[in-house]
Amino acid sequence: MNSIARDLRVVQLYEVVRSAHLERAAAVEPRPVILYRRTRYDFDPSLVEASNAQRRGLWRSVVYALSTDVDIVEVNEPLSGDSSLPSVLFIAAARFRAAVRRRPRPLAVSYAIENFDPDVLVRNLPPKARIRHRLRHLATPILWRSLDRIVYGTAGARDVYVRVFGETEGRPDSTLIEALPAPAEGTDAARDPVIMFLGDLSERKGFPDVVAAWPRVRAAVPRARLLIVGRGAGSEEASALASADERVTTVLEPPRAHIAQLLREAKVLVLPSRRRPLWREQVGLPIVEGLAAGCLVVTTTETGIAEWLSRHGHWVIPEGEASASLGEALIEAVGSSRRPAHVRSDLPSVDGRHAAHEWMHRAGDPTGIG
Repeated sequence: MNSIARDLRVVQLYEVVRSAHLERAAAVEPRPVILYRRTRYDFDPSLVEASNAQRRGLWRSVVYALSTDVDIVEVNEPLSGDSSLPSVLFIAAARFRAAVRRRPRPLAVSYAIENFDPDVLVRNLPPKARIRHRLRHLATPILWRSLDRIVYGTAGARDVYVRVFGETEGRPDSTLIEALPAPAEGTDAARDPVIMFLGDLSERKGFPDVVAAWPRVRAAVPRARLLIVGRGAGSEEASALASADERVTTVLEPPRAHIAQLLREAKVLVLPSRRRPLWREQVGLPIVEGLAAGCLVVTTTETGIAEWLSRHGHWVIPEGEASASLGEALIEAVGSSRRPAHVRSDLPSVDGRHAAHEWMHRAGDPTGIG
């Protein structure tokens, strides 16, 4: 893998930023400047300074591109929609400045994990929303043609992009690097039979299915405990369940450091995501963080790394069978003899997102026009 020149100025554009983005940016060199418009619910303001993050609207971002030398622009993936026009304008402004100043043409790169076919999405939208969606995506083909490099984090994402944009002859240059984490530090000690649900306590993330499956697991595995960590519509139900059952614990909206500690203590991470008319799980950050911590994973076929999980001894349930099959899968997982070290040994030595960063930002221009 080619190295990245450490004196490059890299700008990452985010429509919506979350804590994981800031943590990742703070861990790479050269440290990128993050320009974002909105924040996710898990955004931690304390991470802003360490990650060079700045909140800027459309025109303030364009002014930044016109007034600052930029070598690499990393944009939201083209199929994200709302960010297409801002990304196109930023790239154009950065390249205009480079041309005026006779500097090398900035590279435009992107990381893609969208695995929901946009044609299906459009068919599920009401008529007015369908029109708004098409208007938001008017600049998407331009953004695609503006890219020099794109990394697909899942095979499903690559398939969707090929269907939408067709096979391309090296423009943009592309590769597949699966969105798998590197192993996190931890012990190989056997863990107590703790099942952890982490994330949005919503129907689309399968939280009601976990609640429905718990009585069966509780009866079959007397030592099993259920740990519910997150926030969302099911918060009251989670708290009520914990109040009524001494083997259930609920932790609402904990800080990131506490989440990491809880993952190191859990044996099983469960995230039985459900497809919805306008949404499909791309990968699932809880799955990635659970794997890094050495957790066994129980999920559905909706995650973009479902095939990898199946090949490496985790439990992947067909999405339509989650209600019927989840309990049995959890019983098998929580009773498994596999230790955290076994889970970690299957993971790559370099975090997939960091490997993607290195590939996208490596020295040299694959187009030959830099």
